Amino acid sequence: MSGVSPLSDPRIVSDPYPVYADLVESEPVHWWEEMGAWAVLRYADCAGALTDPRLMADRMAQVLGIRFPGRSLPPENIYHRFTGNVMMYTDPPLHDALRRATRSAFSGGAHRHYSRVIEEVARDLVATIPDGTAEIDAVPALAAELPVRAAVRAFGVPEEDLGFVVPRVDMLMTYWSGPLDQPLELDRLLEALTELHTYSQELVRGDRGEVVPETVIARLAEAPDQDAECTPEQAVHQLVLLLIALFAPTTPGSASSGMLSFARNPEQAGRFVSDPECAGNVADEVVRYNASNQFTWRIASEDVEMSGVRIEKGQSVALFLGAANRDPEVFERPGAFDLARRNSGRHLSFGLGPHSCLGRQIASLELKWFFAALLARFPRIRPAGEPEWNPNLEFRSLRSLPIALG
Repeated sequence: MSGVSPLSDPRIVSDPYPVYADLVESEPVHWWEEMGAWAVLRYADCAGALTDPRLMADRMAQVLGIRFPGRSLPPENIYHRFTGNVMMYTDPPLHDALRRATRSAFSGGAHRHYSRVIEEVARDLVATIPDGTAEIDAVPALAAELPVRAAVRAFGVPEEDLGFVVPRVDMLMTYWSGPLDQPLELDRLLEALTELHTYSQELVRGDRGEVVPETVIARLAEAPDQDAECTPEQAVHQLVLLLIALFAPTTPGSASSGMLSFARNPEQAGRFVSDPECAGNVADEVVRYNASNQFTWRIASEDVEMSGVRIEKGQSVALFLGAANRDPEVFERPGAFDLARRNSGRHLSFGLGPHSCLGRQIASLELKWFFAALLARFPRIRPAGEPEWNPNLEFRSLRSLPIALG
């Protein structure tokens, strides 16, 4: 590809799918100069890459060099200690040991408890809309509130600590998913990461806030005593990662884009209300149709060939999950929002293989119960104006969504 990749055009954020479709046909694997990576768009290539041990998740040392050229950090720095000790950025066997150490927080019994709590959270949230309200901005009123309320009641973040945690996560997200031209100075990034690390240590020790029993954090805090594979510091790092994931734009992005999908496709709201099978498919179809995390990253540990293109050892790869989720080779009528779709669950939004999202079931519960509560009370939502998207393609989310409640 010569010139600037269309993936770098900020105007595509509101609807990147036509661009993806063109690239899938013309250059499904191409060099994305602006991000210093190979962009990969076909489902088969993305799915294969997610399970290929030659494409490593351990990439954050290289990301640091790209984002802050000329800056290096010693191995004992909080940046390397954190990114080298959490599931998202490590590979087997360390990744597997870290994942096993969190199993008590994500067991079948734990998920049944979270389901009951999240159902109450969603019902209470929708009930905050006053009777007689004709129109709302659904992002601040609902989508942004859903993960915060779930973070307190299902995950166990002390409510009195939200004012400390959320601004620091927001700051870190400008690095984790931001542009090459960083708006965040490295020293401030390290300071925020250190503050979250110290906070998590205090939380685990019981020195900060009150953690509700049976929540995710309460279960994780007990895990180090039960699993010698995970050191106390590694347990704290997993908690920092959880805090970042909780307040990242993924859940509000999925909830808000899902509301937009229902508002534009009222027949699907009717299906949701009348057909239990369609209702059970809502989370998978919402994240397939409009993935919040549009792409994820890997680094080649050796030369790899993909769709006839040679990717060299050490090069970065951007796997476009949002494009893969609309691949016509896998999904019939991929541009249709359809709760009756039989294979919605094949989407790649939660990853695949060893690094599939540990919290995918909880995220699915949040979406399932949120739309159950919303459409039970407001089954005829409609657009009430033009939606406004945030400019970040990697974590695509709405800034504003005017909705008529019907």
